[in-house]
Amino acid sequence: MAILIDIAVALGAFLAAAYCMLLSRRLRALTRLDGDVGSAIAILSQQVDALTQALNAASHSSTKAESGLNLTIARAETATRNLELLLAAASPRSRTSRPATSADNNPDDDEDADFAPLLRDKVKKPRVLRQREAAGRRS
Repeated sequence: MAILIDIAVALGAFLAAAYCMLLSRRLRALTRLDGDVGSAIAILSQQVDALTQALNAASHSSTKAESGLNLTIARAETATRNLELLLAAASPRSRTSRPATSADNNPDDDEDADFAPLLRDKVKKPRVLRQREAAGRRS
């Protein structure tokens, strides 16, 4: 019985050695750059490096474009405010047609209708009112 166990262990060791040699040959073939798989890995590695460089360049370019766009938006907002002020100054005043009251003399309550577009942009409407207006426009 002991002889059969020794033969089985020796056979298992021999099969393991043969399998290790087979894996060693496959690994050597895989790591060679002359073979198909090795050259494909080398080409993919070069492409990854090229794509990384392109990604860095695109990121840098988008950062520059973003800063330029922010500057242009700021200039456009300034021009819009100036145009609104010019339009408000050029429009006829509606106060001359109504009689003067005690409320007209109070500087705290002095809200000019000509500057309504400027005031409307500064005060944000509650969400419920915005939804109601949007629903009214849809129907």
